[in-house]
Amino acid sequence: MTDLPTFLVLLAIAYVVPGPDFALIVASVLRGRRLGRAAAAGVVTGLAVHATLAAAGLSSLLATTSWGLPLLRVLGGAFLVWAGASMLRAGLVGGGASHAGAVAGARGARAAYRRGLLGNLLNPKTLLFFLALIPQFVDPARPVAPQVTAYAGLTVLAGIAWWSLVLAVAGRLAPLLERPALRRRVDAGTGVALIALAGWVAVG
Repeated sequence: MTDLPTFLVLLAIAYVVPGPDFALIVASVLRGRRLGRAAAAGVVTGLAVHATLAAAGLSSLLATTSWGLPLLRVLGGAFLVWAGASMLRAGLVGGGASHAGAVAGARGARAAYRRGLLGNLLNPKTLLFFLALIPQFVDPARPVAPQVTAYAGLTVLAGIAWWSLVLAVAGRLAPLLERPALRRRVDAGTGVALIALAGWVAVG
């Protein structure tokens, strides 16, 4: 591999900077570690899909179309607005049925997994990461496909490591947020953050 340490540093920066995946996972783990693990699994699955598409060259094909990235931006932004609005409503109203449709309050790990998966799959920033960063480290004098596959695989493995750390830290903080009033503030704040991130995703 060409300049692997630099790639790992840039990869670490990309993960550490909070984005939609971070907000969705933290919002879920604060509702329970099982939900947090499910949301993280969904995000990692999304990363694996992006990595597979990149290795197969399909991501590049999608990016070259006139509609691929704009469609992802619209869908991704709409999903985050819905998720953020649901959570903001849950934070303002508080408790009960309002949490059933909220990002962090939906019942069951399956719903949390779907949120993590869709949040990652519909995020054009993730697609652009694989398209813009990985090719910079590919040695054109060597077979390209194995290199892209290796870098994409490293990206997924790094995601597993990073989200495991986030789950551990957020899980320790969760007991501090058991008070309903504080929990509602966290819900509302996270909802606002998700709506703001929707704009960031939409504008590219």
